[in-house]
Amino acid sequence: MALFEYEIADRRGAVKRGRAEADSQGDLVARFREQGQLVLAVRPSTRGQGGGGLSLEGLSAGVALEPFVEAAREVLRRWASGVNLATMVLFTGQLAAMLSGGLHLVRVLTALAAETPNKSFRKVLEHVRDAITGGTSFADALREHPHVFDRLYVAVIRAGELSGSLPVVLDTLTVYLEKTANLRRKVKGAIAYPAVILTVALLVVFVMVVKIVPIFQGVYARANATLPPPTRLLIVFSDAVRHSTLTVLVLLLLVVIGVFVALQTEIGRRTFDRFKLNMPLFGPLIRKAIMARVCRTLSVLLNSGIPLIEAMETVSHVAGNKVVEEAMAAATTRMRDGGTIADTLRQTGEFPSMVTQLVATGEESGTLPAMLAKAALYYEQQVDNTVATLATLIEPIMIVIMGAIAGSIIFALYLPIFTLGQAIRGGIK
Repeated sequence: MALFEYEIADRRGAVKRGRAEADSQGDLVARFREQGQLVLAVRPSTRGQGGGGLSLEGLSAGVALEPFVEAAREVLRRWASGVNLATMVLFTGQLAAMLSGGLHLVRVLTALAAETPNKSFRKVLEHVRDAITGGTSFADALREHPHVFDRLYVAVIRAGELSGSLPVVLDTLTVYLEKTANLRRKVKGAIAYPAVILTVALLVVFVMVVKIVPIFQGVYARANATLPPPTRLLIVFSDAVRHSTLTVLVLLLLVVIGVFVALQTEIGRRTFDRFKLNMPLFGPLIRKAIMARVCRTLSVLLNSGIPLIEAMETVSHVAGNKVVEEAMAAATTRMRDGGTIADTLRQTGEFPSMVTQLVATGEESGTLPAMLAKAALYYEQQVDNTVATLATLIEPIMIVIMGAIAGSIIFALYLPIFTLGQAIRGGIK
């Protein structure tokens, strides 16, 4: 008897996952079909399997490093795929249009794979097409490429397959991806400007520390001038940067690696995501963008026919912020115990009253997807307004910051000259 992981759906579309023993994969599929279940996926289970000859220390080290190694691999796979959101919007829109025209899915994927200029995406589409030809469902074929198709995408496709309305849900998914792309572009645009200005300021500081400070240092050394503390500190910093460049680079690399490793842990990611929500100026913008994404995602999933509990579970993995994801997971758990979605969201303390009130109205009137769409539209408009406000505030703020950084260095450089001038004037008197 072998152990298999299965994923099935009943006649109402409720999805169930678990593990079962059977002589073969075909026997398990036949068993589910006899019970009237729709088999979505059956695959050999990898849990509980292991090789011999491993020491306890080696196993512990492997378990400890596995999350970081897997996270690094996932990042590399995403970078290597080169499939951005714009590519996904174009692909989903073309897929919806061609399926609506009556073309077969395999033929559509073949045509889209041949047309895409992205070689990595072409390979993914060809692999999906081959998997469908071999009898795999469209959703399961997409799920084999999580670095391209996330859980939300797969869930919506699965709902479209089960309901027989794949072109319709693809149209909805296309609109969702377009709005997500616009929202992401606005948030990135608001953050990119100060990031560029700050980078330029750091480069200016680096040039001054490496090129200009040594000149003043030589002048003061020849004059045997007594240097004030700010100037001495600046010279020490300049010497460290100039004479220990390799050490500084190694330290920076270690810091980057340390931050990356910390972000792969639950505590590290939660701390960083909480920091983003509480950032001055940008914190409210990021929170509004997350609320728009959560409401829009949940609305799309419910409109696609996915049950509420399953839709909330999906959102709890794709919200894009660990704090909000944990809040969604906690709300889902409370809903399983009989709570309403509005009350459970309110109890988490992470969702504004605007969201909970619209959700409560949607629950009472039976128009929850529409109310969630209105909440998403409201927060998308709020993001637009916040970006416009930040655009007018950031420029003068960054000018002040750059002036303060450069002015502090110049003040530290010229402070001995001012002190010397005062001493000369005191001697003349």
